[in-house]
Amino acid sequence: MRVLFTSISVPSHLLPMVPLAGALRAAGHEVLLAGAPDLVPHAEAAGLVTARVGTEAFEADRRRRMAQVARQQAAAPGGTWRPTWEQLAARWRERVDAVIDDLIALGRWWRPDLIVADPLEFGARVLGGVLDVPVVVHRFGPETLSTESAAHVREALAGVCARVDAPSGLPEPALVLDPCPPGLQFPSASPALPVRHVPFNGSGSVPAWAREGSGGRRRVCVSLGSVPGDLGGEGLLRSLVAALSDRDGVELLVPLDAKLRGTIDAPPDFVRVVEPAPLGLFLDTCAAVVHHGGSGTALTAIGHGLPQLVLPQFNPALSMCAERVAAVGAGVQVPAAEQGDAGAIAEGLRTVLQDPRPCERAEALRAAMASQPTPADLVPRLESLALTGARAA
Repeated sequence: MRVLFTSISVPSHLLPMVPLAGALRAAGHEVLLAGAPDLVPHAEAAGLVTARVGTEAFEADRRRRMAQVARQQAAAPGGTWRPTWEQLAARWRERVDAVIDDLIALGRWWRPDLIVADPLEFGARVLGGVLDVPVVVHRFGPETLSTESAAHVREALAGVCARVDAPSGLPEPALVLDPCPPGLQFPSASPALPVRHVPFNGSGSVPAWAREGSGGRRRVCVSLGSVPGDLGGEGLLRSLVAALSDRDGVELLVPLDAKLRGTIDAPPDFVRVVEPAPLGLFLDTCAAVVHHGGSGTALTAIGHGLPQLVLPQFNPALSMCAERVAAVGAGVQVPAAEQGDAGAIAEGLRTVLQDPRPCERAEALRAAMASQPTPADLVPRLESLALTGARAA
């Protein structure tokens, strides 16, 4: 069968789907990733065959506007800006309008038997309605937006559906896959079929520093995503450094690309700033993970049984991930409004390094994650879905 994958232009939404794409290819199926220009390089680096949809001009304008939104978010009280449903509806319509004609043309040419999409790529569901092909939604982590927004999305995209000859409106997903281990997902999220999270953080080589000792210090990975360059994460890193001293016996390992490394002042000896590398290549050398609330980082840390200190940034989705990590006891969160307090960060880090309970909960979640069906286990279910064309599962 032919399976079309698609995602919004956020690599963290694509990467959780890469192992499923690999499992389908290993089973002999054809896989194609339809993505906007900003997403295509990440998909190709993951080994996927791609087709571009949308334009460079739209992507450049999207980056500019998202940077503006990010500044608004960072300046909001408590550090988190929460858009209204009307603002979200305008974004959804704009995004789908920018790609749907290309998606439909691609779909009619390639004729997929199944579509797999991240929860926020609503164009995939429009395409499924036009082609009469089932759509599988693959969640990226703890989230409730796709559940809470269901009615708002249908209303927002009714006009788009009518324009492209999908008169029944936005179809429901035929199946939802959830990579969260038991207990991590929000209880209010709609029902989904579990799939094991197989960490994929990009390709690369094991760096030399990962094979080196840490001088007797406990190594803590600091993964801040795109925060340092775009949203004032330099200040967050300064707060982390201020929270520690040489006597704490901790090595902060901070992967940053060359451009961002140039923005960081000379760090103290216990801070090691290194080239980025996929987390899975070195997390087994770490005792804990500090991160910004990215679900990919959180799930990868759980996959290694590591406790987490979550410092959620600006975006509601990041705060939601932090909330669930703390709720299940696998880590500690320091809300955005408190992150200027080095003492609060120091206390959080001491908890994840010295209190056995976060480590025990992380190990329990790791075991629960390992018990879930693998992407390969789900291939027969997807084959059956494509064969029958069922709209519900």
